[in-house]
Amino acid sequence: MDSMTGYSHIEGTTPQFSYTVELKSLNSKFLESYVNLPRLLSSEEQPFNDLLREKFVRGKVELSIDLYDWAESKSVRVDVELMKKYYTALSSFKKQSKATESFSLDSLLAMDGVVQRGRSSISPQSLSSIRKAVDGCIRKALLMRKEEGKSIEKDLLQCVSVIDLNLSEIRKSAAFSSKERFNLLKERIEKIMGTQVDDTRLYSEVAVYADKIDINEEMTRLSDHIRKFRETAKEKGQIGKKLDFIAQEMFREANTIGSKTPSSDIAHRAVEIKNNIEKIREQCRNVV
Repeated sequence: MDSMTGYSHIEGTTPQFSYTVELKSLNSKFLESYVNLPRLLSSEEQPFNDLLREKFVRGKVELSIDLYDWAESKSVRVDVELMKKYYTALSSFKKQSKATESFSLDSLLAMDGVVQRGRSSISPQSLSSIRKAVDGCIRKALLMRKEEGKSIEKDLLQCVSVIDLNLSEIRKSAAFSSKERFNLLKERIEKIMGTQVDDTRLYSEVAVYADKIDINEEMTRLSDHIRKFRETAKEKGQIGKKLDFIAQEMFREANTIGSKTPSSDIAHRAVEIKNNIEKIREQCRNVV
């Protein structure tokens, strides 16, 4: 069992720059992958996205890479010929307009296109280092998801044990024989009416009443769901949705037991079962 929640973070340094690779995964109904890269690494967006979709099967997964502390300085070139043209044009304008203001070297350097800055490019060595860091982040995040999955599995099975225990107690309380129920009802009715009651008529009424409050089928189905839940929790792959569906069926049976029974003890135990099922469903939303 794997959780959908995971996090990993790796920092590194290359001869060109330092970098940070961060990976976060959260719960989601489906697989959602997002890659946030600096413009220098834009060509790697699709390969990284494909890698995420290969390694993760469900959840919202976000990969972010940041580059900083560049060791290399960008090259700078001054277009002298263009600067001369600007100077000639400005000198001509000054002469024709008889302007008294002078223009400085700074104003010429500020002219469009005079100073040209080179673009940075990432070296094969730096790219290889980042790719290895991404692989490492993915491994660490998957490991964290697996470790958290073990913790979730333990909590889920503990809730199932509580449900099973309460179901066993409900079986004991519900094992009130038809004969005992018949005698109890007959005694109460005769006490109210002050006379003996016809057994045949009473048996008929008790049969109808017993059918209304009978919870044997619900207990059997709930027991089957508990067994199936435990089996599914041990399976590999995507089991979160399966477990949630089984928990829904468990809740339905527990709800019916609570609504049919005249016993306050059974009703209270049904409530306890439903509370634990709600805990299970909340945890299942974070299971792959």
